[in-house]
Amino acid sequence: MASQNNHQDAASRKKGGLRGAFQDLINKLMAYWEVMVLYIEKNLGLFIRNLVISSIWVFSSLFFIFIALLYFSYGIFLSLQKFVAGGDPILSSFATGGICLIIAVLLVEVVLKKK
Repeated sequence: MASQNNHQDAASRKKGGLRGAFQDLINKLMAYWEVMVLYIEKNLGLFIRNLVISSIWVFSSLFFIFIALLYFSYGIFLSLQKFVAGGDPILSSFATGGICLIIAVLLVEVVLKKK
């Protein structure tokens, strides 16, 4: 079968000459690109679907992490207000902000040291 295809290709080249060979090359390239476009469309759809599903999970987790940190900082605020500041909300708010700022700076420092 392969020898017949080679024989037919050789006959078509002799028949059409250089122009026939060039047209044959163009036809094969077009067929190749059509297959590649179908492959890319299939994989692109799969990639976009996976991206949407994973982004929903990531944003949901970030939302719940934010809520947890909000309640955690409010707990720190209330405990500072009750035990350290003697009921003064301004002092306990500054203390809570300072603690959060120190934690943020330390985490950024750790990340920058790794790079």
